[in-house]
Amino acid sequence: MDKEKETNIFNYSDYREFLRDFNEMKKRVNPSWSFGLWARELGLNSISSITMIINGQRHAGKKIQKSLIDFFKFNTKEAYYFEELVKIAKSSKDNPSLTILLLDQNSELKEMREQNTAQVDLFFNWKAHCVKELTQLKDFFPSGTWIETRTNGLIKKDEGKKLLDLLISEGFLEKTFFEGKEVIQPSSTIVPTKEVTKEAAHSYHKALMENSAKAIEKDKDLRSLHATTLSLLTSDLAKAKDIIREFQINFSEQIEQSPGDEVYQLNIQLFPLTKKIS
Repeated sequence: MDKEKETNIFNYSDYREFLRDFNEMKKRVNPSWSFGLWARELGLNSISSITMIINGQRHAGKKIQKSLIDFFKFNTKEAYYFEELVKIAKSSKDNPSLTILLLDQNSELKEMREQNTAQVDLFFNWKAHCVKELTQLKDFFPSGTWIETRTNGLIKKDEGKKLLDLLISEGFLEKTFFEGKEVIQPSSTIVPTKEVTKEAAHSYHKALMENSAKAIEKDKDLRSLHATTLSLLTSDLAKAKDIIREFQINFSEQIEQSPGDEVYQLNIQLFPLTKKIS
């Protein structure tokens, strides 16, 4: 396979989606590509073995998993991750929400994803945004140990150093010199560099809300938690979203400072507690 066209398994929580994306990519770069050709390369007796998996009619058994692992030339970590995705898909009975939950609850798989996903995922990683803002603190020091200490262990030193390096290499941070000393400062806003998927957005916002839940334990003088339950007209929902968006922008413009003393996170959620009865 062309190495440049390989798909990163760690970007996926659904092994079938990985196989579908690979198949679509192969069809684009090779007009003669077909399920029949793929089945032969996998050593399968018929195309139904692979098509039924991709179409959600069956799961990959041990034998086919081994064939796919060999075909993609997965290393040990990739092979393990792929096999675990198959197990999770079977356990969740293909329920997307349960699949994400099971994947998030597995700390080993979650760590493997964070360590092996490409820089394009920085936009959906709250820790990347946090590291970027850490560079704006008066006492910032560019080391993983400092990042771990300053975030009270929320971001481990190895991950913090890796994120800092990625932010620099991707152009979201830049090294400059000020008064003869090298400094790191933001150069652009972190933006998604690939298609925004519902799965990635859900995972990102879920992580933000998990941070909110943990904030309950912090000193009340250091945080502000508010909630309102109200009835409204769904015709006003677009207006409500605009008001929230405008508040978020105004809040940042008035409160954000550089250099700052601490890094904070502001989350705003608006969601229905009821369901229409048809």
